[in-house]
Amino acid sequence: MFTPDADLSRIFGLDIDWLVATGFAWINLAFIILLLSWLLYKPVNNFLAARRERIANQIEATKKNLHDSEESKLLYLDRLAKIEAERAQILSDARKIAASKEVDVIEKANREADEIRMRAHRDITLKWQEARDNMRVQIIEVSSEMAGRLVGEYIDTAAATKERLLNQAIMDLGDVNWNG
Repeated sequence: MFTPDADLSRIFGLDIDWLVATGFAWINLAFIILLLSWLLYKPVNNFLAARRERIANQIEATKKNLHDSEESKLLYLDRLAKIEAERAQILSDARKIAASKEVDVIEKANREADEIRMRAHRDITLKWQEARDNMRVQIIEVSSEMAGRLVGEYIDTAAATKERLLNQAIMDLGDVNWNG
């Protein structure tokens, strides 16, 4: 049978010393794990729980902020719609006011134009009457002068003289409208 050589077993380290050292190492490791878990379990667990709670709070705050921002957006859109409706109402009112003022301005302008026409008609009538009166006076003056010349020239019975006086009187009158 094969007998293990003492040197050969030392090369692989499978002897009792190695087994005892490995056993103590595993026991030390288990002890350290138990000691560290007993000392650090609660603080690490508390740290992780606090972190979970912080993350949950942040998620909740984010959801709340999102909900608040959606509400703000809806309020903004509602206000925007109300402002648009108010703008349309203001424009409609302004158009109505402008239309009524336009009618008032047109009526006032028509009244002023009628007054100007009436004044112009009165002025024209007055000027026409004044011109007619002036023509009558001039006709009377021309007639008087013609009568004076006729009387002065009556002694001269020649037809040429009468015709000359008549032509001169007609030229003195010019283009007078005798209608009235």
